[in-house]
Amino acid sequence: MINFRALASIRRLSFWALATLGLPLLLSLLLASYYLQQVSMQGQQTAFLAAEVVSSSKRLDENLLDLERSARQFRVLADENLLSLYQDQWQKLSGGLVAFQQQHHDPALLSIVAQLQQQLVSLGKLMAQPKSNDNKQLNRQFNRLSELGKSFDQRSQILVKELAQQLEQSTQSAQRRLMLSMLGLPFALAAAVLLVLVVTRPLQQLRPQIARLKSGEFDQAIKVSGASEVMAIADALDEMRLRLLSLEQQKTSFIRHISHELKTPLAAIREGNELLYDNSAGPLNAQQQEITEILRDSSLRLQQLIEALLDFNLLLDTPLQQASQGVDIRALVEQVLASHRLSLSSRQLTTQLDIQQPNVVANKEQLRVIVDNLLSNAIKFSPDHGQIVLGSFVGSAGVSLYIDDQGQGIDDDLQSRIFQPFVQGPAAKDPRLKGSGLGLTIAKELVERQHAQLRYQRLSPGSRFLVEGLQGNQQHEK
Repeated sequence: MINFRALASIRRLSFWALATLGLPLLLSLLLASYYLQQVSMQGQQTAFLAAEVVSSSKRLDENLLDLERSARQFRVLADENLLSLYQDQWQKLSGGLVAFQQQHHDPALLSIVAQLQQQLVSLGKLMAQPKSNDNKQLNRQFNRLSELGKSFDQRSQILVKELAQQLEQSTQSAQRRLMLSMLGLPFALAAAVLLVLVVTRPLQQLRPQIARLKSGEFDQAIKVSGASEVMAIADALDEMRLRLLSLEQQKTSFIRHISHELKTPLAAIREGNELLYDNSAGPLNAQQQEITEILRDSSLRLQQLIEALLDFNLLLDTPLQQASQGVDIRALVEQVLASHRLSLSSRQLTTQLDIQQPNVVANKEQLRVIVDNLLSNAIKFSPDHGQIVLGSFVGSAGVSLYIDDQGQGIDDDLQSRIFQPFVQGPAAKDPRLKGSGLGLTIAKELVERQHAQLRYQRLSPGSRFLVEGLQGNQQHEK
């Protein structure tokens, strides 16, 4: 068996494939061209010889008839012009027989031609005798010439048939040789396909490992076996994986450290501000009271941002694979709405449920966080007295979950960046509801962990956040 690893590289594999497939193809084409050329040349020669033989036979018959006619007329009329015509025809026929001997090599035809030449010589001697000579001898002479002419015709026909048979045999032989030369092509093609598989298989092994890098899985080493170029790519990807893992760990450690470091002094600041706000350290005037209230709101806002950072960091550290179970969407949405009851009532917002597909298979807690973040976003940007619609339906990609609001929407230049960390849209209707810029990022990350997609759609008026590709719980529906 061929040791493809010993071939070492794609370049050598390519050269080997070219030699395996190209050389047999080239040899087959050359042989086919040679055999076809041979058959073509033989066909041309056969056609030329057959035409020449038939033409010579026809000319011989015509010359013999003309010779006999002029000879007999001279015998009868004794005209010198007829004698001159006879002599010219005799010379023409004799010269034609000599030329035929030089051009053809068939022994039977040459033998007939030699006999014709002998009979012409005898005819010449006979015609040189006095006119009073008996014509019976002349008749016998022309009968012998006529019989030889017929023999020439018969042999010509046989020769044409033999040439046709030889051409047919040569054609069949060329076909057999072509078929034999083509027998190696299937083996060459099989070898080429095998080489292609050897080259592409490690590349296919790289695809899922690159997908793991894309999704943030850095714990598994990237290893493939194959050509040296592919292994070099795998090594480079593994080095990148280690680098990304190191950067991810550094980022996680930094966020965790800085968040905890900020929470400690922030707690002291909040506690001291609360003492001032409650007048525990003595009464405050109106301006001082307003300042402590601003400090109180700002410190609370800062605490919320720190906690959002910690939650986001915890989310990134959570394993991707989570246990899935049947989830009742209606019950989950109602639970999330209950937790936002005060925010909804303070803005006098109404909600509408349009749950057409109530059951899915998903991680319940992650799905709750998704709905909670999307609902919080809708509340922030909805106008007072507005309406928020939460619904689900079955689409071509699976179950879809959506949340619509009647806000001013997101500008086109911002839509491609709204799922990035710390990217925020226009200011909320209530400045106290300003977010951290992580809610949509967390929602998108959790949606992708459900093997689904989160998309934004502009409505008129308002916005829609659509979760597509959730798995329906058909067993629960039955």
